[in-house]
Amino acid sequence: MRAIRHAAAAVADVVRECNYATRRMTELRLFPDLRAAGWGCAPDSYADFLWRSQVALWREPSAQRRAAGARPHR
Repeated sequence: MRAIRHAAAAVADVVRECNYATRRMTELRLFPDLRAAGWGCAPDSYADFLWRSQVALWREPSAQRRAAGARPHR
C-alpha cells in the first residue's frame, strides 16, 4: 500500500510540474513584456508600447473588494 501511495504522489508531482510549465509558457507567449528587462516600467517608445500585450495579466477585484483591502491576483 505504501508503494502505491508513493507512486501516486510521484505521478501527482509530474502532473503538477507539467501544469505549471504549460501555464508559464502560455504566460510568456501571451505577455512578451514579462521577458523584457524592466517589465514593470512604462515603455520607452511607441514601438515598445505596441510590442507589449494589451491583455491584463492580473485580475482586479471589484471596487467594493478593493475598498476592503483586497489585492489583485493571478
